[in-house]
Amino acid sequence: MVDPKAQGKGIGKLMCQHSIDTARDMGFKAIQFNIVVSTNIGAVKLWKKFGFKIIGTTPKGFRHSQLGFVDTYIMYKEL
Repeated sequence: MVDPKAQGKGIGKLMCQHSIDTARDMGFKAIQFNIVVSTNIGAVKLWKKFGFKIIGTTPKGFRHSQLGFVDTYIMYKEL
């Protein structure tokens, strides 16, 4: 997660690319993020832009400070 004060500066994009590059360099065939909070629209859009797909949903898997319990996604990408 990127601190709200640092959002919009490309940090999430750099973290995403670093995760993919590191996984490839280590010989992994795929990469998966087990908890992407559904209400974090920016993160969901970013992961999708990098080719991740939502392969599952955990109903009410995260307690949001303002919204209460919200769904989380499992996101996956073949390398």
